[in-house]
Amino acid sequence: MEYSTTDSRLKATTMSIDPNKELFDSSAPPPAAAPPPTPSAVVSDADDDGDYSAEEARERQIEGAAAGGGGTLHLSVTDPKQIGEGRNAHTYYRIDVRQGQYEADPIASVRRRYSDFQWLFQRLHAEKPGAIVPIIPHTQAMQMSKRLSEDLIEERREYLERFLRRVQVHPELEGAPSLAAFFSPDAEVFEAAKKANPGNGKDDTTMEDATPTEKAKESVKHFFVKVGIKAKVARGGGELEETGDAARMEEVEHYLNTLENHVKALSKATLYLVNVSKDTSTTMHELGQSLFGLQQTYDTESDASNDDDSSEPRKTLNLPTIKAISNVFASLSAINKVKYDDNNKKVGTPVHELEWSIKAARLAVKRRKNCQLTYTTYLQQIKNREAAVDKLADTARVHPNPGLLDERIVSAQKLLDQSKQNSTKALGDMEDVTRRVFREMDRFKMDVDEQLRRLYVSHARVQVDYSRQLDAEWEKMLPNSAAGSGVAGNGGNASHTSSLDDLKKAETLMI
Repeated sequence: MEYSTTDSRLKATTMSIDPNKELFDSSAPPPAAAPPPTPSAVVSDADDDGDYSAEEARERQIEGAAAGGGGTLHLSVTDPKQIGEGRNAHTYYRIDVRQGQYEADPIASVRRRYSDFQWLFQRLHAEKPGAIVPIIPHTQAMQMSKRLSEDLIEERREYLERFLRRVQVHPELEGAPSLAAFFSPDAEVFEAAKKANPGNGKDDTTMEDATPTEKAKESVKHFFVKVGIKAKVARGGGELEETGDAARMEEVEHYLNTLENHVKALSKATLYLVNVSKDTSTTMHELGQSLFGLQQTYDTESDASNDDDSSEPRKTLNLPTIKAISNVFASLSAINKVKYDDNNKKVGTPVHELEWSIKAARLAVKRRKNCQLTYTTYLQQIKNREAAVDKLADTARVHPNPGLLDERIVSAQKLLDQSKQNSTKALGDMEDVTRRVFREMDRFKMDVDEQLRRLYVSHARVQVDYSRQLDAEWEKMLPNSAAGSGVAGNGGNASHTSSLDDLKKAETLMI
């Protein structure tokens, strides 16, 4: 690597790093995965070095259990296409389903836009509350040029592909109705699913025999009762109803709080270490450029040739020339830049993924909190309606014509019975969600432990691989020991010639 008088920018470099040493290998061809209804029949991409995360190990176990080993399906998100112009422009991504990981032709394909993936994310939360649904990282792009930039589209494509692969091997998301709709090749089926379930909203009321108007009124009443309870709890004037697992849920929330605080500190320190290589690369580049410019003002080699006819012998220094030193700094800059890219891919991105996984776990716990709020709302509604029934009964006892209140009493009693049924169902839902949260947290803790260990092993491997190359470059600046101990004369000149040959090689070095 060297600087040029016509172009001071660094030339493109290529690193000779053993890919088999990578922990987070994404260089292999992207595998594909299949549409539901059975996510457990899908496996994700292979890891060439034999080290697997918990999810990858689970995928391989599923693959090995498939009949004949060839019945697994793979998915990939590819071929983003822009549709429309101006503010109406949006991008569709193609989801290919293949029979095998390296099959050329897909057996099925669907196209979905970014908002469709977000719809799936919301629906999975609504259909499987308490499950830790993988996060889709969202990069906000306000300007149209950025929204449609190739870099942003490619970044989203990678995120969406990773999201689908993790969803399909997620044990708690199996059988979610939205998965079948999302992967349906029939556009009408998917549009109907989105229309019927526009987001993650869920109607807590279950009045099967009621008219649409009655259902709407009941939903409004339920909403206001829930808002009142939330406000009361926020002011510290009340608590949500709990089950017998309250103490364990507190442990879960304490664990997430502690984990988040530690990971924030780890993330800050780790990303600083990753960025050190980038900053070092910039500094080395500036040093090399300055030295190269300095060398242009005084070239010892050309000056030495001009003084060949001088009667006074010139003293030979066992030191590299300024030009050779500048070339070494150019190589060091290039190595550090590639080291930063590699470290950012294998360490920086996993650190961010760990932060996203904590966010996903918090959303799962929040879903359980929503169920708890719904159950508390129904209990409060029961109290309100019991009071209303009692009040009507008291009024009827003193009313001159109590028969006039019979219809209102029957209606109030019906609403009370409905609230009791809803509270029973809400309690059952909360218990189901609580059990799902506990299952998820057991798996989550193991995954976090493994992610952290793999992350820092990967960081160590990057340091070892690139330290060798950096050391080799630094050694080129050290004086030649043989030349330093040689006697002036032919031996000294030979050593000096050898040193010059090495420096010329350094000038043409491509990292």
